[in-house]
Amino acid sequence: MPRRLLALVALVALAACSDAVDPTLGTAQAFSLYGYLDPTASHQAIRVAPILETLNADTSRTLAARVTSTERGTGRTTTWRDSVVTFRDGSVGHIFVADYTPTPGQTVEVRVEETDGDRRVTTVEVDVPFLAQSEIGEPLSGVVDTTYPVTVRGVPRVIGGTLRLYVTGAPSAPSDTTRLEVPFEPGQLTVREEAGAWVATVPFLAATRDYLQANGLYQRGLTLLEAEFAPFVTSASWDLPSGGLDEEAVVEPGTFSNVTGGFGFVGSGFEAPVRWLPSPGTQYRAGFAIENDPAGFIAVNEVGEGFAELYNPTLEPVTLSGYAVTAGVPEDGVRLPFGTQIEGGAFLVVNGPFTIVPETEVKLLSPSGRLVSRMYIEPLTGGLDYEQETWGSYPDGLSYPVRGSGPNDPGTDLFHGPLRATPGRPNRPSLVPAVINELYTEGETGWVEVLQTRPNLERASLFSAPRDLFDGSPASPVSGTEFWVAEEGSGLVLGQAEGVVYLLASYGPLPDPGQRRPRRVVDYRAYGPQTPGRSVGYLPDGLADPREPDLNWTEGLLPTRGAPNAAARLGL
Repeated sequence: MPRRLLALVALVALAACSDAVDPTLGTAQAFSLYGYLDPTASHQAIRVAPILETLNADTSRTLAARVTSTERGTGRTTTWRDSVVTFRDGSVGHIFVADYTPTPGQTVEVRVEETDGDRRVTTVEVDVPFLAQSEIGEPLSGVVDTTYPVTVRGVPRVIGGTLRLYVTGAPSAPSDTTRLEVPFEPGQLTVREEAGAWVATVPFLAATRDYLQANGLYQRGLTLLEAEFAPFVTSASWDLPSGGLDEEAVVEPGTFSNVTGGFGFVGSGFEAPVRWLPSPGTQYRAGFAIENDPAGFIAVNEVGEGFAELYNPTLEPVTLSGYAVTAGVPEDGVRLPFGTQIEGGAFLVVNGPFTIVPETEVKLLSPSGRLVSRMYIEPLTGGLDYEQETWGSYPDGLSYPVRGSGPNDPGTDLFHGPLRATPGRPNRPSLVPAVINELYTEGETGWVEVLQTRPNLERASLFSAPRDLFDGSPASPVSGTEFWVAEEGSGLVLGQAEGVVYLLASYGPLPDPGQRRPRRVVDYRAYGPQTPGRSVGYLPDGLADPREPDLNWTEGLLPTRGAPNAAARLGL
């Protein structure tokens, strides 16, 4: 469970001494409570500090208190368990924890009752916000900074956020993916409410550059795989004073408190992350290892009879004046005219002398002839053929080349394969041996159900980020059915608020000696906030139209792991 307490961290830290000496001696109040409920997490934690009657009271042992939580609308009641924690400053406190995911939109009463003495009671009512997704807008670039607006709609409040960078090349783990968390200077991150939405202006370039310089990582070989900003969405009661929290005043009884029969604050909140890939120019200025070519991330995305398609996976537009798309030398292809531009997240179709020829490649070359990107067309094996379609990336722009077994084996790219012809539109695979049929995300027991749609499916695994492709969870066939199921694991993370799932499959007839079955990503699914206790999937089962993957994709299903999907019935 993410512990993004933001200002509440300060409350807990400043109150850390209260288990030993509390400034409220003689009060009739029972406990001080600090924490928050996270509707995207499977575990919850709240600090419970007794309001002491004597200065030398010993609270390092089990606390004489019973903690429960009850949802008003659903009636769900959870009993929390005590754990004794030693904080960084050496003080000891009681953290009550529960294996529980609060229901979005519910009001939860947390009740703490003494189990001896006067049996005093401390309560707090917490409104749990509905889940929401973030949207990232067009960046604003200037001399000093490049900022990105991130918007969250239909939520009570946003009180900050976290910028994370997923990189390779870190000195501590050069070959592994490392997550870096970038702090903001006071006032550097701005959050405002406008037209029923909350907008955070993320100072990506300035904050990242400052962080890399301060940690000796600026222009030291780091490669950025992905940037993430996670706004912290809270309940309306989490209303910080406009001037921020005064560390001297915040520990005074009743300051920033919503607790009855005690002191402290318990809120509700969650992260709503959004991910993107900054342009090569922005990355170069921030200090990452990348050539400052504005077209550095433009991908040759699809090749068909008479056309080649380019794709821009970044948010910024890229000018391609003078670049060439060719299957050989620049003169054999198409030189892009002056003023050619491809918008962020958009496609550019280049008509010219292109065709699908196995064991050849189509390249994007810079005006000086330097290779920018390429699409290698692999020979198909196992009795499959091109079916007069196209060849390219699925999903768009992705690539994961795997070396061949020897000098005569060129290897394969797990995101490249035969496609249905979709020039200027998102790519779709030509052959779909299996589809993601149902997703269940609640708690730590999430799973993904796969429906086999063609014979000879040899192996399937699922993962939640391209960098985790080989750490995915294997899917196991369900006996007597066409269903396969994969459990949530280290490479398959199923968030309650949002996520993406990819399906990697080995399939096809048994190949000739010396050949191997095709192994490719054959399906992927992005999903949004999920209702606790419900799944999302196809109803009825399976892909009705290969050209329309969202057709019949339905939310709020009854989880039917390894069995035909079913709609939820009223009251169930």
